[in-house]
Amino acid sequence: MCDLLLKNGYPVDYIIFQDTLMEFDLMYHYIEKLKSYFKNRYKKEIIVTKPRTTFEHWCYGVINDKTSKFDGCIRGIPMVWSEPCYWRREAKVKPSEELIESLIGCYGERKIYIGYTLDERTRIQKDEKLLYPLITEFKMTERDCKHYLINEEMENPLYKFFNRTGCGMCPGQSEKAWYQVWKNFKDMWTYMVLVENRLDQLEKSGIGIKNKYWFTKFRTCADMEKLFKKMEKQGSLFELSDEPLKDCFCKI
Repeated sequence: MCDLLLKNGYPVDYIIFQDTLMEFDLMYHYIEKLKSYFKNRYKKEIIVTKPRTTFEHWCYGVINDKTSKFDGCIRGIPMVWSEPCYWRREAKVKPSEELIESLIGCYGERKIYIGYTLDERTRIQKDEKLLYPLITEFKMTERDCKHYLINEEMENPLYKFFNRTGCGMCPGQSEKAWYQVWKNFKDMWTYMVLVENRLDQLEKSGIGIKNKYWFTKFRTCADMEKLFKKMEKQGSLFELSDEPLKDCFCKI
């Protein structure tokens, strides 16, 4: 979307990448390449936002809400299947809003390009500030975008493993995506195991935990690892679901 807008002379003032601090290494390498590309070709900088706190600060933080039955409990892992993701709010939404406000002020005119494709027309919001050029101007499907990026040698390498990209440990991922994390991104999987173990230890010490599971149905990392190994042995990996729990605003 950004490349087509700039190539065709559409006004683009700022390009923002929201770094959640929980991205795959491949994503960081990709962003560095894009920074060089946009700067050299269009004289445009990519502005990187970062959260004010860490994921651990929120994950191990205590809930202070007298109206909640979880008041005084450790927050734990985001429960994206039943409520908005707190890390998306803290790592993406808030930093972006703060940046935009600092750039153009509270009352300045703003237009935000969103990269939804023709396949995603149902996600369009009726807001005059939001523009969807891949739909309205370029008439492109997801497949069209994929072919464009491949032809331009700009494809994100993560799409060799995933249909969606976002936080490496996003609890909203599909089972097939989780398999790829376990199989090909061992550092991220190891981190998830460490978080799970620490929450389990806190609970055993008598501290309440709102949620200590990355996966639905109270499945642990050990449970998923057993499942993946079994399905690899049986050759039945195709049975894993490819549908994400939440299609959040994480795609590039």
